[in-house]
Amino acid sequence: MRVKVNRAEFLKRLRIIEKTISENKIRPIISCAYIETRGENLFFCGTNLESTITTEMKCEEIVEKGKIVFQYQLVEEYLKELKDDVVTFIEKDGNLLIESFDSVSEFSLMDASDFPKILVDENFDEQTEDFKIESQELATIFEKVKYAASVSSDNLSINCVRVESEGKKIKFVTTDTYRLVYLEKELENINDEFEVSIPLNTIEAMTKLLRSIDNTEIKFYFLNKNIFFKMEDVLIISRVIDMAFPNYEGILENNSYDKKLTINAEVFLKILKRIIIFVRNNSESKYGATFYLEKDHMKVNGVSEVAKINEELEVNYEGNKIKIALNTKFLADFIQTLSKDKDITLEFIASNNSVKIREDKIEDYLYILMPLALKD
Repeated sequence: MRVKVNRAEFLKRLRIIEKTISENKIRPIISCAYIETRGENLFFCGTNLESTITTEMKCEEIVEKGKIVFQYQLVEEYLKELKDDVVTFIEKDGNLLIESFDSVSEFSLMDASDFPKILVDENFDEQTEDFKIESQELATIFEKVKYAASVSSDNLSINCVRVESEGKKIKFVTTDTYRLVYLEKELENINDEFEVSIPLNTIEAMTKLLRSIDNTEIKFYFLNKNIFFKMEDVLIISRVIDMAFPNYEGILENNSYDKKLTINAEVFLKILKRIIIFVRNNSESKYGATFYLEKDHMKVNGVSEVAKINEELEVNYEGNKIKIALNTKFLADFIQTLSKDKDITLEFIASNNSVKIREDKIEDYLYILMPLALKD
């Protein structure tokens, strides 16, 4: 291969695909970037076998076609230090040469034939997308739900973001069994019904990518047990988790909540952040604090092995008094995604039952949190 490319554009494409590349000591080639010539373009591919990102750029000149696989980190670092607008990539004797105006560098290559075959047989021009959404809006949705997914791959059924369509709504759900996030978004054109569980790793990579590029339209396809997020010049492919997702609807339909606390989001978040300082390293109940609610009064106690904190303030509380232990970090995770100037409501049943949290009068973004065991 011998091609001339715009250095800045090449770096941009490399940074796109690297969002899904991770270290793999068992198969080192997966830790690499794959590049090949296609017509007048240079095709880029990065994968971790679970998710794949591809993109293309136009070459300044293609002298000789080919494909290469290389460790991208050093190449990226080197290209950032060059000043040339155009550089030449040359494959020679199993190595990659990068020529600029006043220097030549050499990097080792891996055997491109060993790179996983990423087959994209779908002709998207002949397919109708399931739905369309703006990229920054989708990134915001992922940020609002992904923290409640299980981070462990031991239980793949909850190591994901569940996405379902219903009428004109797209529903996004995550849970790690200790908490559950539910968010729904109305869209004008939803062309098919679907239910998919997208791996958390894919969601993490997508969120990073979408926040690093300009806002653009994304088309979503669910085809042949794979999902595709297609942008103008970027394609994200992911397998789905083919396991039953927990029955979250029964949890959301619980109407037994008979106690309600209303409090400003910013005020509550500041209290939680202060308490977290004391309870984050508590070996017995990490991040756990005890909440006492009665009439117009709230008291919160946090205790660690070496210190303790008591917070008290007047609040708007309706219902019988309650004492409940909650994970303060889990509370903060949700509240910091809300508008700080708005009020939030926390609804309770009893000290050993779930808590429902949401922005006041908002029904399309809910948080269900399980309590901790109360200490004597």
